[in-house]
Amino acid sequence: MHKRRSVWHVILIIICISIVVTGCGNKDSQNQSEGREQPVMGDGKGNEKKPRPEEGQDGQIGQNGQGGIVAGSIEPSIKVQEQQNAKGILFRYELKNQTEKEKVFQFPSSQKFDYVIKDKNGKIVYQYSRNHMFMQVLTSLKLKQADVFKQDILVSDLEPGAYTLEVWLTPSGETEDYRQKITFNWN
Repeated sequence: MHKRRSVWHVILIIICISIVVTGCGNKDSQNQSEGREQPVMGDGKGNEKKPRPEEGQDGQIGQNGQGGIVAGSIEPSIKVQEQQNAKGILFRYELKNQTEKEKVFQFPSSQKFDYVIKDKNGKIVYQYSRNHMFMQVLTSLKLKQADVFKQDILVSDLEPGAYTLEVWLTPSGETEDYRQKITFNWN
């Protein structure tokens, strides 16, 4: 009887290990932990879009090749990548490592950034993280010297008017979130 019980314990342990191992990642999660996944494009209504094919495989981290290194700073920026068209307005949020060292950001989930869209009165009309679920897994983003993290954000389906897009990084253990704002008009 004792032997039968220990056999069941071994089988149960093997099943538990199998479940844990199969849930521990694949090529995509490896790319996410290394910060190489394609940019996620979210629209103003929570409909995710697939990456644009012209972005290529290195659309997330790459050598910018512009300017030199300013010692000691991570430089955030946001700009309009494509003006308003039938799809919406495409913005690009970037973080450039201008330090002399590799910078590693740690994240408590698969979420690396968040953004809000505010109307002219400052009321939040959309927040990216409210309409998305994120895996609860520790991830990291490594930015080598002069590397750039790029995140495309597609905004669409807004009422005509003036808006502000506010984007920030969501790492844990950081004192700064590299928040950037840009105002735009929706026609």
